[in-house]
Amino acid sequence: MRLDGFFGCMSERVGEHNWTFWEGDDTETHQRCRALITAVGDGIAVVNAEGELTFANERAAELLGRPLDDLAGRSADGSSWDLVDDAGDPLETDETPFDCVIDRGEEIADRIIGLRRPSGERVWLSVDGAPQRDETDEIDGGVFVFEDVTERQQAERELEEILGRVSDAFYALDEEFRFTHVNERAEELLQRTESELLGNCLWDVFPSAAEIDEVWDAFQTAMDAQEATSYELYYDTLDFWVEANLYPSKTGVSVYFRDVTDRKERESDRIELLRDLRESEERLRLALEAGGMGTWELDLQSEESPVRSPQHDRIFGYESPVEDWGLEIFLDHVHSGDRERVRERFEAAKETGTWEFECRIVRADGEKRWIAAQGEFSFDDEGTPVRAVGIVRDITERKEREQALEESERRYRTLAEYFPNGLVTLFDHDLEYTLAAGKGFDRIPLDPQDLDGKPFHEVWPDDAVADLEPVFQSALAGEEASVELEYAGRAWVIHAVPITDEQGDIFAGMTMAQDITEQKAREQYLTDAKTQLEAATEAGAIGTWEWHIPDDKFVTGESFANTFDVDPDAAREGVPLDRFLSSVHEDDRDRVAREIEETVDHCDECELEYRVWNADGELRWVVARGHVERDEDGNAVKFPGALTDITERKRAELELEKQSRQLETLFQVLPVGAVVANADGSLRRANETAKSIWGGDVFDSESVEEYGKFSATWAGSGEPVGPEDWTMYQVLQGEEVREPNIYEIEAFDGERRIIMEHGKPVRDERGNVSRAVVTLTDITDRRAYQRKLEESNDRLEQFAYAASHDLQEPLRMVTSYLQLLEQRYSDAFDDDGEEFLEFAVDGAERMREMIDALLEYSRVDTQGDPFEPVELDAVLEDVREDLQMRIEETDAEISTDELPRVDGDASQLRQLFQNLLQNAIEYSGDEPPRIEITAERAGCDWIVSVRDEGVGIDPDDTDRIFEVFQRLHTYEEHSGTGIGLALCRRIVERHGGEIWVESTPEDGTTFSFTLPTA
Repeated sequence: MRLDGFFGCMSERVGEHNWTFWEGDDTETHQRCRALITAVGDGIAVVNAEGELTFANERAAELLGRPLDDLAGRSADGSSWDLVDDAGDPLETDETPFDCVIDRGEEIADRIIGLRRPSGERVWLSVDGAPQRDETDEIDGGVFVFEDVTERQQAERELEEILGRVSDAFYALDEEFRFTHVNERAEELLQRTESELLGNCLWDVFPSAAEIDEVWDAFQTAMDAQEATSYELYYDTLDFWVEANLYPSKTGVSVYFRDVTDRKERESDRIELLRDLRESEERLRLALEAGGMGTWELDLQSEESPVRSPQHDRIFGYESPVEDWGLEIFLDHVHSGDRERVRERFEAAKETGTWEFECRIVRADGEKRWIAAQGEFSFDDEGTPVRAVGIVRDITERKEREQALEESERRYRTLAEYFPNGLVTLFDHDLEYTLAAGKGFDRIPLDPQDLDGKPFHEVWPDDAVADLEPVFQSALAGEEASVELEYAGRAWVIHAVPITDEQGDIFAGMTMAQDITEQKAREQYLTDAKTQLEAATEAGAIGTWEWHIPDDKFVTGESFANTFDVDPDAAREGVPLDRFLSSVHEDDRDRVAREIEETVDHCDECELEYRVWNADGELRWVVARGHVERDEDGNAVKFPGALTDITERKRAELELEKQSRQLETLFQVLPVGAVVANADGSLRRANETAKSIWGGDVFDSESVEEYGKFSATWAGSGEPVGPEDWTMYQVLQGEEVREPNIYEIEAFDGERRIIMEHGKPVRDERGNVSRAVVTLTDITDRRAYQRKLEESNDRLEQFAYAASHDLQEPLRMVTSYLQLLEQRYSDAFDDDGEEFLEFAVDGAERMREMIDALLEYSRVDTQGDPFEPVELDAVLEDVREDLQMRIEETDAEISTDELPRVDGDASQLRQLFQNLLQNAIEYSGDEPPRIEITAERAGCDWIVSVRDEGVGIDPDDTDRIFEVFQRLHTYEEHSGTGIGLALCRRIVERHGGEIWVESTPEDGTTFSFTLPTA
């Protein structure tokens, strides 16, 4: 940002010692400045010409590590700051940001400096600065804006130290398992070139890999579950043992793998060696005891207490020998997560004769440790195990080292990808190479394998040796050093650092070389572009002028004259200055005249922005820059300059201001509360709704930790809410709170309220949380209404149950007597009597069906089962079995896609599908029913549709069909209770979804509904 534009409103105040920053000044300009400075997330400081701080905002005080009162009047470049440059070297007095801006009048941008806080902590800042001038154009102060880049500096140094240590093969895949990156080692092991792999699918290049379950499952788990996976197996196609680690991301999978054939062969050799060592059991036992290993042997026939060494029992946490020991006691000590695997190893050993495994154990004192176990069975003539001999060894420290090494290597492999053009070498005190690695070797005529053991001066040409040797020697002397050089047609920066052992002695040096050819080209391009831009700016000006002051002749070109609506011919001859001023906007005219007069009388330079009416009557913004020329006596004789049209820029600035005001207005009038906090936990702002919910301006607090002082409980449970339970705290940890947190709080106005909070982190370009946004909704009234509604529903359900139960009894009596009439007196009825009796029986049966359906409808919400993952394919299969006779009678054909897994009540979902399928079959018309069931994903829900080709529904009736007892046909036309579709809607709504129908008469009907994904 340009500081002169940002702090233009401070120019007339910067020289004053007003630490409270215009307290009481309510002009619109200063109000905007105060609001803007408060909203800026960077540190801001103002100094006077003597170097004393005259203003700093809260962020500046935080970054400098001092309270505002302590900063007032403090020297900006005093020794207490301990200023250093970005390399860590102390800044000379004339090189501090203050001296550059105040003494030399220069603007600075992105200047990296380090300073020390009073606590002793070193903090790194990126500083922008600009001088401020008084009415006489003298520098009377400066303005500085700075940003904390400590983490970035530390990260860059750490990255430089561990650059290039990864030698594993690596490739990256996108979501479709297509290769997006392949390193050199991967090309070698996969026996494919980079061009043969990039853009192609893994399973197309290596189809046999897709047939290996372990490989396929590892990739699918990494991609679908976003979990790191691994596998180790022998791959016939490439003829080697491969160990692979898969690390998922949102855009695909990263795979690190290596050839472990040699290790596997070594493991095989170890097994062979164990067989040889069996012939000397006593010597082996003594050697194992001396090496801290525990030995044991057991007679399996007598089942006597096994013979064990003391070290064996100590490994399991017993200081004194244990009387009883056996396989089951050993398994009781094995960690529950490993116990089944170990048991299987022993069972397999009864066939193979030997076992060897590593597992976790829980010692007698409760401590968890790792052991390695080896042993063998002896068999009798029938092949029955009769004796067991084994050893155990505590390998906890080795396992911890291996895990630490794996984690370190994983980080190195990841970090190495950030330096694809670099190379790394190690060298000893004789300047002989001991290691060379990195993709940068692709760009130079050197093979890293040929460097091993070679003196460095035999590798590099003489001119490069002269530049590199001092850098190598500096590293071996304990100092870091760097050099830039040209080699193999490319530009390189080579950085050397010492490598020390655990005692701190230097035993080697390491160089990290980075190809900066493209960077150099970009720098040159930017330099050329700047030159071209400056030329284009000059060429793009509206025109130039020359004002001959004694004669008052204002001479311009045609373009300039048209802008001011002046005759071009007259302008070339020269017209009075007032003629041009008459075209300046009336609100700017006096200011422009004063500035011109001030420049001619007292200054040599001017830069003015103002509005003019051009020849077309259009209002334009322009900027005029000029320089006054004077005679030997100092009298102004000529005032030449150039004019540039800045209308579009000004329009953009004005539009930006307008949008900012609109956003601020929207923020304040939101019907829900909104709170914004910085990444460090300091509260940034809150709207009026949020303040009203809390019953006071709690958001003036400095930190989100103030939440911990609020009196709040979890709504429903009454459990207290801890500081870490607040939504703001969770969002600052990087969580997105989609499922609301609901608290009952005691607000500052004494009222108890129930609030619902959602939250979402805002991340910067590096993915770090930069701000947290939390919304608050007062649901106190809603909860009270909900409780009343639940009570009303309970009473309604009780009424429906009682009503249906009470109706069933007289209905059963009516039905019973009708059946008696039919049984005893049917012969006495004439045709009309039999028809009347049949109507009565049918009516009673329909009444019973309606009562049962009404009772089922009333119990949807209260008598349903808890939600759990439900496979809709299984639900549909059960429904088809229930309707099998009806399907066969009507010759119905039901086709379906693969249906999803949802979260719901399996019994109610079965009723939902049964009602919809019965409905589709019933209203199929004259043709056999043709029904199609589909499903598609919609965010967190699934949309399931049941389509038929039946008689259809009039669009005017689509809302009415979901109401209870609403029928579109008579009972004689189509049987039914009139509650089926109403029950469907009730079931869908209980699952948090909605149901709707799309239909055209005689053209079929589609019922669609949403269900939550599992």
